[in-house]
Amino acid sequence: MPLARAEEDIVLEAGLRVAVLALLALVAALVLEWPSLVPVPLVLLGGLYGVQLAVDDASLDSGAALFAAGALVTAELAYWSLEERERVQAEPGDGFRRLAFAALLAIGALVVAGLMLALVDRVGAGGLAVDLVGAAAAAAALIAVVWAARSRDART
Repeated sequence: MPLARAEEDIVLEAGLRVAVLALLALVAALVLEWPSLVPVPLVLLGGLYGVQLAVDDASLDSGAALFAAGALVTAELAYWSLEERERVQAEPGDGFRRLAFAALLAIGALVVAGLMLALVDRVGAGGLAVDLVGAAAAAAALIAVVWAARSRDART
């Protein structure tokens, strides 16, 4: 994570504050049982990651794939935690299936993000067009997270 590699003290200090704020937002989402708040810490940490890469002029590394998989698993586990509070009797083995699903999500995200990083490294393209495609992909990912959160709210 670029936070550990921050070269300037102000970047490290601001990054730590945002990370603590993200942690508090996640705890608040779980304690207050607000599923719509779950994406907030993930957006904060993703934004922090992007800003630190830009400020420190760091290259994108394989840690980005781990970050993506970690964010996805964090969201899945947070939603799972909120769903477990409902007083609905689950079928036997449902927890193991859900755990296997979360593990497969993590592995899938790691593989896809790793392949994307390898592709970007191989192509080595740059410029405005690549920046716009990246921004559009990030916006699409954010919209997907918000949409998923809202659809879960509608079901509860």
